[in-house]
Amino acid sequence: MAANKTLDPSTCTSAPEAFKYPLPQVRQFHRSLTVELDEKNARLRTLVGGSYRQLLGTAETILQMREDIGHVEEKLGRVGKGCGRGVVGGKASGLARLAVGGRAGKRGEDMAWAARVKVLEMCAVVAGKLLRKGGSSDSGDKSAKGKNLVLAAKVLVLSRLLAKNMGDAPEKSPEDQAPVEELKKKFMTLRRKLSTAIRKTVEKVNGDREDLIQALSAHSLVTNSGAKDIIKHFLRIRGEAMTLAFDEEEQKLDNPGVLRALELYTRTLLDVQALVPRRLSEALASLKTKPLLKDESVRKLEGLRLDVCEKWFGDDILFFTPYIRHDDLEGSQTVEMLKGWAKRASEVMLDGLAKSLSQMTEFKTVVTIRTRILEIWIKEGGKAKGFDPSILLDGLRKAINDCMVSLVESRVSKLHLVATEIEGTLGVWREGITDHQESLWESSLLEMEISNGASLFKQNVLARTHGRSDAVSRVFRGYQTWRHLVDEISVVISQLRTQRWDDDLEDIEDDLSVESRNTLLSTEDPKMLQEHLDSSLEEAYQLLNEKISALLTTYEESGQIGQISVYLLRVIRDIRTELPSNISLQSFGIPLVKPLHERLASEVSAKALQAFTRTCTRKKVSGRALWEGTPELPVQPSPGTFKLLHSLALAMARVGGDLWSPTAVAVLKRSLREAVAVKWAEALKAKAEINGAKNDEELSESQETGDGRKSAEVENAEEKNKDVLIQALFDILLLQSAFNIPDTQADEFVKLGESLEGKTGLDAAARKRVSGAAKEYWKRTALLFGLLA
Repeated sequence: MAANKTLDPSTCTSAPEAFKYPLPQVRQFHRSLTVELDEKNARLRTLVGGSYRQLLGTAETILQMREDIGHVEEKLGRVGKGCGRGVVGGKASGLARLAVGGRAGKRGEDMAWAARVKVLEMCAVVAGKLLRKGGSSDSGDKSAKGKNLVLAAKVLVLSRLLAKNMGDAPEKSPEDQAPVEELKKKFMTLRRKLSTAIRKTVEKVNGDREDLIQALSAHSLVTNSGAKDIIKHFLRIRGEAMTLAFDEEEQKLDNPGVLRALELYTRTLLDVQALVPRRLSEALASLKTKPLLKDESVRKLEGLRLDVCEKWFGDDILFFTPYIRHDDLEGSQTVEMLKGWAKRASEVMLDGLAKSLSQMTEFKTVVTIRTRILEIWIKEGGKAKGFDPSILLDGLRKAINDCMVSLVESRVSKLHLVATEIEGTLGVWREGITDHQESLWESSLLEMEISNGASLFKQNVLARTHGRSDAVSRVFRGYQTWRHLVDEISVVISQLRTQRWDDDLEDIEDDLSVESRNTLLSTEDPKMLQEHLDSSLEEAYQLLNEKISALLTTYEESGQIGQISVYLLRVIRDIRTELPSNISLQSFGIPLVKPLHERLASEVSAKALQAFTRTCTRKKVSGRALWEGTPELPVQPSPGTFKLLHSLALAMARVGGDLWSPTAVAVLKRSLREAVAVKWAEALKAKAEINGAKNDEELSESQETGDGRKSAEVENAEEKNKDVLIQALFDILLLQSAFNIPDTQADEFVKLGESLEGKTGLDAAARKRVSGAAKEYWKRTALLFGLLA
């Protein structure tokens, strides 16, 4: 039993008694004692800490009570002193004297004057505070600013009554009147400030309409204006604000004056229709329901101290009630006034819009303003009753479209700067400098920086490949800048076509009107602009074409006409590579290309043809020993013919390989065929005359000697002449292959070959061999002559 019994601290009170039990029970007993001891220590610490904090709180309370008791004793002491017998007696005697004097007599007048002067001074202070306070209000009332304006107006009306009442007191000395006069000047300043605050409130288009009503009520109080005069004043302020919106100082790129003017216009129409006839009349009528000094808002102004000083006011002030005509405006008068104002305001707005747009040079900016104007008008313009929104919309469209058309024509006409650049270059042309073209293989190109994608290196390679010298590059860069401006117009016109004007879900409109509006703004206007752009482009390119043609005629007799032709060809080619997509513009420069190609051909072939003339007059065949076959016939051209082809190829490469389009090569070959045919025909004719005269002489000599046989010299001469003709036939056939043009009719060059075939005396087989040999030679060697092939 002792082994299984658990020790209880409440029954086991001594150590000897605990050690009577086995060791495990003793250890368990020790652990339980330790845990219980820790718990009691924790409770003790908590209890002591709480008691200490409570003690500190009690001490602080005792100190505060001691301080409060001191204040109470001090105040009770002052009260005791004030309730002394002597003090109470003095006050009683003073009150008695005051009651005896009353409000009558000079003393009463002085006190009344002092009270009115004091209130007048405080009116200035209170009105100034109300005007400075503006819209700030702790109550969170959105119309607090308007209420402050009305309250300031009431204070100023009270000051006007007091000043008038005090001004009617002639018995007062100038010294007494001086403060009143100073206050009158101050009140004039305050009235101007109030008028300025009212104007600013009226000019706001995004403000609360309740503030607007309160501002107009304040103006009515200050000026004693009725409803009719108030509306006139309101319309006048809004009209002046619209005019000021277009002043240069007010213009901003992000918010131009026309947007503010349009907002003022639309908001004014809606405000007038919302105010008249009910809301404005009710607001004005509420101003005269009770006397001014009975108004709770005025009496709550502690600075005026009306509870003390009002007893010194006369009845004309105490019972003054504002007299305002709130019912002097009929509905028909309102409509007439509003329509008259709308007509004048729309004229001002359209004139200001045209003036503002005339100062803009960016087409995209005008389009952005157009979008914002139309958004405002479509959203607000149709809400006013009795006004057709399409009338002003047409006026806005006309002003904006006129500006855009003017910008389109102005930008497109800038193409004349390209012609001016060409004219300037030709005017200062210096051979070897202006037409200098850097080679593709110059060391300067190889030393060029190739970082960042080698863009500069690639541009120079392209420029040199296409023969763009500095003179050509200046023109081309100017043209590219102009094209960028024109492309920007085209992009913007495309954007106009995609705009839609039916996104205002709050405004339920007829589907027909929405579709009609979209047709006007997104179809007809872009179409009109595109037509003007196309016609302007056509006119500008036509003028450029005529200018280049006139310059070409001017420098026709110049010694540098060849290089000038090369320059103009490259300019026309570069311009044609970036022509607009208009079909009517695709023929630009084409009438000039043929005469320029002819001058280019003349420049390139002049020296080569001059050297070739000697070949046509040769008397023997160089390389006769190289003839092959039976009978022997030539298989290669004469040195002069080869040199002609070689010189032409070099000259063509020298002026630039970029010039030799198939059309240019065809013009060159046609020119060469004509020139070679003429020169060779003249040479053959001269040679025939010489040979004919020589044969006649030899024939007469043989007749005189009676010898019918030809001498060996004559036979030798005839043989050489035949060889020359055969070689000439080969050369002509070779040149026919070299200068071959597709779809060529039988020209003088072909006829020359046919006449030579008859003069050579060769049979058909021999002629066929010569023709085949010439064609085969050209086939083998054509690539040697590069661009000519």
